[in-house]
Amino acid sequence: MVEGGTKMTLILLEPEVAGEIGEKTTFSNNTYPNRMKEISHLHYKFQGWLGDELLESTPCFIVTENLANSIKSSELNGFMFNEVEVTVSDLFKGLYPNKPLPNFKRLIPRGKVFVGNGKYTGWSQEDFCLSQNLELVVSTNAFEIINKHPLNHCDVIELNKD
Repeated sequence: MVEGGTKMTLILLEPEVAGEIGEKTTFSNNTYPNRMKEISHLHYKFQGWLGDELLESTPCFIVTENLANSIKSSELNGFMFNEVEVTVSDLFKGLYPNKPLPNFKRLIPRGKVFVGNGKYTGWSQEDFCLSQNLELVVSTNAFEIINKHPLNHCDVIELNKD
């Protein structure tokens, strides 16, 4: 990914938070580097939704099935998809009484990267990474695929190699 001495840029994404980790979520015995328990089954409870196809509730990310299919059909690496149980809160029902939700998949980044002060180190070379702070960091190739889908409420931060 480094061509002709050019520095590779990675993208830190801070997606829309449209909900929270629901009560049916189950945790594994494994932990993230910050000692938060890893999630084995995700229940994502929507409180609202502004329409982005990439969403989060730390430490989890979900994508529409449409975006998941785009990622799967690409040559990107460093990701897994799992099922996610999706429900809506009473608040969601009140705000959007007739709004259907598309199918979602849980996106699990497999790569690792260390992020600090707008820079990165220790990148595992995968297109989808989880930082030490449980943030989603993607390659420019992955961002090109993701950005072809609605992503209007996601903070996008370019990171340069330290």
